[in-house]
Amino acid sequence: MVAVGKLVADQLLELSEPLVAGGQQRVVRTTTAGGAPANVTANLARLGVPSRIAGWAGADPLADGLLAGLAGRGVEVAVVRRGRAPLSTVLVHPDGERTLLTDRGEGGLEPADVRVSWVAGAAVVHLDGYDLLRSPDAVRAAATSARDAGVPVSVDVAAASRIERSGAAAYVDLLAGLRPDLLCCNAAEATVLGLDGDLPAWAPGLVLVHAGARPTRVATPAGAWQVPVAPLPEGRLRDTTGCGDAFVAGVLAGWRAGASVPSAVRTGHATAAVVAGVVGGQPPS
Repeated sequence: MVAVGKLVADQLLELSEPLVAGGQQRVVRTTTAGGAPANVTANLARLGVPSRIAGWAGADPLADGLLAGLAGRGVEVAVVRRGRAPLSTVLVHPDGERTLLTDRGEGGLEPADVRVSWVAGAAVVHLDGYDLLRSPDAVRAAATSARDAGVPVSVDVAAASRIERSGAAAYVDLLAGLRPDLLCCNAAEATVLGLDGDLPAWAPGLVLVHAGARPTRVATPAGAWQVPVAPLPEGRLRDTTGCGDAFVAGVLAGWRAGASVPSAVRTGHATAAVVAGVVGGQPPS
């Protein structure tokens, strides 16, 4: 399984109480690899699925450590390196919700960076919807490489607020140009993209809409149904960072193995539940 995009450093600040403007409190800080490609591949590796992260990483010491950490998990690394790694400061609130503050870094993924070797031997190529906004031509080139190699394409979309700022119609055009086989999003993103009812003509044949503890909606041209989410044990929820990426990893692992869609979705739920119990978007080693 190959995930294409940028490598991000996540600096997580675990708040002991609700944040108050002008106040002061102690926090617990954790720094891990982040961004959808890193989170998806780390979760796939934990599930025993061979995984490769491909794309762009900074040429700085921070990125050195993040890449070494992913390699230590068993993730194959195939990246171009330039500039400074993006850094996301994640405020983890006491109820497990999180707020993201993002430094975009310096550099990015260019169409000329995309290599045929990235998709060689892949069962699925997964693309990040945030990178579709930042590097649309490069993401499109990765999708084309996958298509040329006969590899299915999965896409996870950007946040609803980012889609609205860029223009939903323009973002739909970008998504449609990738011709994905599978599209994953949350409920707010589905609403912005018009995926909360009958599937529009541009949508792929399989759309999964996850909604935290609420049932996941499975939408196809033939109709839609829901897959319930097993409740987390009391006190298990620590941080929602990366839960969507973990869900995608579980779904892809099941999909790759030939499982039914409901079974793959349940694997996604179980994978997300593991990440919900730790701070940060990376699963336990």
